[in-house]
Amino acid sequence: MHPEEAPEEKTLLEWAVRLCPDSPRKRIKEWFVAGRFCLDGAVVTKAGLRMADPGDRFTMGAPDKAPSNWGHRKRIHPKVVLVHLDASLAIIDKEAGLLSVPSDGQDGISAIEVLANYLNDPRGEATRRSFFGKADKVKPLPVHRLDQYTSGLLCIAMNDTARHSLIQQLRSHDFLREYIAYADGDAPTPEGTWRNHMLLDESGYNQTIVEPDTEGAVEAVTHYAVEQVFERHHVSKLRIRLETGLKHQIRIQAAAHDMALLGDRSYHEGTQKAVKKKGAKLPYQFKRQALHAATIGIKHPDDGRYIRFESRIPGDMQQLEQRLSD
Repeated sequence: MHPEEAPEEKTLLEWAVRLCPDSPRKRIKEWFVAGRFCLDGAVVTKAGLRMADPGDRFTMGAPDKAPSNWGHRKRIHPKVVLVHLDASLAIIDKEAGLLSVPSDGQDGISAIEVLANYLNDPRGEATRRSFFGKADKVKPLPVHRLDQYTSGLLCIAMNDTARHSLIQQLRSHDFLREYIAYADGDAPTPEGTWRNHMLLDESGYNQTIVEPDTEGAVEAVTHYAVEQVFERHHVSKLRIRLETGLKHQIRIQAAAHDMALLGDRSYHEGTQKAVKKKGAKLPYQFKRQALHAATIGIKHPDDGRYIRFESRIPGDMQQLEQRLSD
């Protein structure tokens, strides 16, 4: 080749034919769609991409390493946004009304099933290869839960080892979970801690506050800080940090400390009365508990680096705040 001549360019399909001389072109095209070729360690599916001889940069098989994270927010369901994904964990942002995990006696798909369906879609083989190093189906595993009508961030493990690490962080209180809540009442101090003992009944659904010496009782610890006071309505906007994470913990403790969450159909007296009275308006026209999981902070199960995720309050809570401000 003359020194001034540019290197010969071919499509990746042509370079793949050279890489796999005994395979028909049709099969090689199918392999591209399936994500079986990598360029510079990442899955490449564009068979028509033209370039000079890529040499050892172009390989067949799994990528050398998975991407560190998803890198952008992607809506994968009308009520679910994928915030982060890597080989060990996923962070999703769910809207109110969607179950976190499947539950006996409750219909409808759950957030963890939405994630599994998205990742295991036949068209997602390249994505699975990119993140998990192989095209096998993946099984997301629950780490914690959000109530069906609580919105916000949820952490999901992608393998047993990661799940064990994340649950250990929950138990040692190293797993940061912060919420934004709108409470019907005035906080006695700008910040404080709620401490109560709670007991779950045999059905596993009803949780009540009991005396500390009650057999089977577990201590619930919740920290709060007042972010804003809507004086005319005696409503407080709280940032809440869970130390423990019992079923309905925030909602029950808030009510027990005369700060029941707006819209809570189980623990807010005004909402309960409106629901029972046909045609009555819900307080502040809010239809679910005013609680949003706004922050998650964890040590990554693989290398221990600290990662943190934030979620803004959703539209219905923004409208609630506007009504409280008027």
